[in-house]
Amino acid sequence: MALWSSVKIKKCQYFRGIMKKLPIGQQSFENLQSADCVYIDKTASIHRLIDSGSWYYFLSRPRRFGKSLLLSTIKAVFEGRKELFEGLYIYDKIDWERYPVILLDMSRNAESLDTLKKSLAVGLKGIASGYAIELDYEDPVIIFSEFIRLLYEKTGKQVILLIDEYDKPILDAIIDLERATEIRAFLQGFYTVIKSSGAYLRFVLLTGVSKISQTSIFSGLNNLDDISTDDKYTDICGYTQQELETGFGEYISVLAEKYEITHTEMLAKIKHWYNGYSWNGKTFVYNPFSVLLLLDKKNFEPHWFNTGTPGFLIKLLKSKNDFSLLLQKEIEVNINFANKQALENMDIVPLCFQTGYLTIKRADFKTATYWLQIPNEEVRIALSESILVDFTGQSDYQIHVLAKNIRNGFDKGDVDKAVDNLRILFSQIGYNTHLPSESHYHALFQLTMNLAGIDQRSESYTNIGRSDSVLTFKDRVYVIEIKYAKSKKVLASSLKEAMAQIKKMRYHEPFLHQGREVHLLALAFTKGAMDYRNEVI
Repeated sequence: MALWSSVKIKKCQYFRGIMKKLPIGQQSFENLQSADCVYIDKTASIHRLIDSGSWYYFLSRPRRFGKSLLLSTIKAVFEGRKELFEGLYIYDKIDWERYPVILLDMSRNAESLDTLKKSLAVGLKGIASGYAIELDYEDPVIIFSEFIRLLYEKTGKQVILLIDEYDKPILDAIIDLERATEIRAFLQGFYTVIKSSGAYLRFVLLTGVSKISQTSIFSGLNNLDDISTDDKYTDICGYTQQELETGFGEYISVLAEKYEITHTEMLAKIKHWYNGYSWNGKTFVYNPFSVLLLLDKKNFEPHWFNTGTPGFLIKLLKSKNDFSLLLQKEIEVNINFANKQALENMDIVPLCFQTGYLTIKRADFKTATYWLQIPNEEVRIALSESILVDFTGQSDYQIHVLAKNIRNGFDKGDVDKAVDNLRILFSQIGYNTHLPSESHYHALFQLTMNLAGIDQRSESYTNIGRSDSVLTFKDRVYVIEIKYAKSKKVLASSLKEAMAQIKKMRYHEPFLHQGREVHLLALAFTKGAMDYRNEVI
């Protein structure tokens, strides 16, 4: 014990081979500390936040990205729980004055407005009982308002208000516009309590995914400071490269041993899969949930996507039958692109950014421009799988088997095998998901190549035009042109047109004389059928 206490270790999870536990599923800072789990010290950002002079904040981050743990940590700070912070940055930086804290989790049952109201009422009364305050009301708006006032009067101190996932009840109902509008109207009145209770509040932080316009939290709180893309707080959630390596070094070494690669090679693999999130185009962080499950299960899988994916986004993408934006190499947007969302017409691009499917890869502040991309391999593969499951009617297991066969076929030059599996994959596209357009099948093809892990360039340019796709393997390259045929009767003519276009526009010329076999591959799709023509140069 003497040796341990004589060495200050802030972020290291092991000491002489003894590894701290992984904080999987831990959203309570107190429980995390008492269970002797790894804690990546974010208290420098918390100290900056509470010491900045502003008291009303909003933070947008994707689901399962550490927002709940952040709020729990802030709660412990304001409750004066100094003993929990020994060895952390903030330990000797504040006076540890105690304040009353309301931490309200809005991820509640929103199947109807009535169930949401009842759930909120029960939740608020439960928090109030912890302060020995009884609230004999049924309306959650009145309960909320009275609780803040009575808590201030009872303790003689201004209240700390922390609201987690403020927008979840609205977003969960987003496909049902009538229900979502009804819930939004109620929340307008509910969040107005924050403004009317200003005299009783010391510090307010709300977290969520999206900024929904016409929700009075943003129209009524003129002094609300949105720190979502603020340079000072870009790493307040998620793990930086240094935090990953210092906090989980021993776990990473164990993982490298399993895969029989070096520690450095394993770091590169983890980065490829789970890094890449940024809210300013400069500071990049890892998805914490995925990292923890990787280190625990020791498998590279879309861990976050499987548990943190907001179903409303997939439903919205499917309802619009448009996912082409997720296939673009870059999406150029104005720097204020994510400031507002109208419930009646949700904009897919900012929603994909706020939910974690797109991120800021670079920025030009002189021109007020961001360039968005899919952040990493996890999102690229998992998003491809999810959309293909919805559009093709195949199970995720079937899709992975077919994608593997497609990759093996193309890799070995067995085009018959690759196309046969592609035909099976697309054979069950339903009437409600079929779109009579080339771009629709082009997008599905690209998603399939993503899932198969094939090195591809979509719409590869030459000096006189561009091919729809180029697939690159060690021994061969495929130059692909895709056509949509209005019926099975014209499949043959569509194939002929596609092959003629490849040759006329000389899409294949940049890949000649590289020591690889060059395939000219024409694909033609129609409802319930496809065909191909392959020529090798």
